[in-house]
Amino acid sequence: MSDGDDEWLPELDLRLTAENPNDFYEHAPCGYCSCLPDGTLVKVNQTLLSWLGYTRPELVARQCLQQLLTVGGRLHYETHCAPLLLLQGQVREISYMLRRKNGTTLPVLLNAVLLRDTNGQPLVVRVSLFDITDRRKYEQELLRAKAQAEEQREQLARANELLLVKNEQLTRINADLDSFVYTASHDLKQPIDNMVGLFAELRRDVTFHDPAAPSMIGMFEDALQQILSTIQGLTAVVQQQRELEQVPEEAVALQPLAEEIVRALQPQEQTAAFTLNFSAAPTLRMARPSLHSMLYNLLSNALKYAEPSRHPSIQVSTTLADGASVLCVQDNGRGIDLKRHGPELFQLFRRFHPEVAGSGMGLYLVNRLVHQAGGHVEVDSTVGQGSTFRIYLPR
Repeated sequence: MSDGDDEWLPELDLRLTAENPNDFYEHAPCGYCSCLPDGTLVKVNQTLLSWLGYTRPELVARQCLQQLLTVGGRLHYETHCAPLLLLQGQVREISYMLRRKNGTTLPVLLNAVLLRDTNGQPLVVRVSLFDITDRRKYEQELLRAKAQAEEQREQLARANELLLVKNEQLTRINADLDSFVYTASHDLKQPIDNMVGLFAELRRDVTFHDPAAPSMIGMFEDALQQILSTIQGLTAVVQQQRELEQVPEEAVALQPLAEEIVRALQPQEQTAAFTLNFSAAPTLRMARPSLHSMLYNLLSNALKYAEPSRHPSIQVSTTLADGASVLCVQDNGRGIDLKRHGPELFQLFRRFHPEVAGSGMGLYLVNRLVHQAGGHVEVDSTVGQGSTFRIYLPR
């Protein structure tokens, strides 16, 4: 008893030390056998007999160790394991499949040691075999999981390749559409200009006696001007898009940019009140011309669609969201009926206040520039109260 112990240890049961070595050999948790150098079995423990379903007389001095292996295992044992035993005196953890008496198989790991006599001649091989059924199942599950992961990886790779092809197709289609729009608008402009000139000459040289003629002439002039405005708008959108694609992104300071735009817009509306607050995100990463065009369109729209009964109040600010910088432009103008016009809000030439002159290109261009920069636009609006545009751009 040690000095720190308060009680005596319990008396050791001597029966625990009376283990029978033969019983331990026979019922060990692994299979044991001994064989001559040629493989003839001379001793087999009960554990191995139970695994294989043989009796001792059926194996001892009647069969070789190799005969307990599958055909492939027997070939490996004779060409690899046996020569290695003679050379090194032992082998460790070689995987084999044992054939049971009923024809089924049992996966095992084989360890073997070669004993020699006093003259150095091979005498006997002692073999231990470990059941690795559970390990084999685990390995097979791992292999299946690996195969599934590889298949999923290949599927993902194919999906990525398809996505790249689709993206290239869409890029080409986009470029083709832009070229078509630009070419068509350019080719149409000259005939329309000719029509405007011819109609002006017609008005000077021809006298109309029909009382409805003046109103019809006015309608025709309005239609011509609308066609010209549409053609000019298409040309401007495509040309501006092409120019902006060549400009690299940079960190643009918002305060001086917004102040520059406000100064350019103030002569149009001296009574407008602008509030600028960019403390949350003083800079945005975007091509400077794109950011200028986007902010200019939003602020000019806020002035253009102001509520006539009150002075325009426009707040421009930034906030931070998950992984994004948010540019907010809020006004107290006429507002937009989003339930009615929401799906077509960013479509080209869509106008929601016919009483106010406009081309219907501003919001389309804003949305296109934001998407080109990897962001998106969210809008809240109430008719008669105002609108809030939130531009989400990656940081």
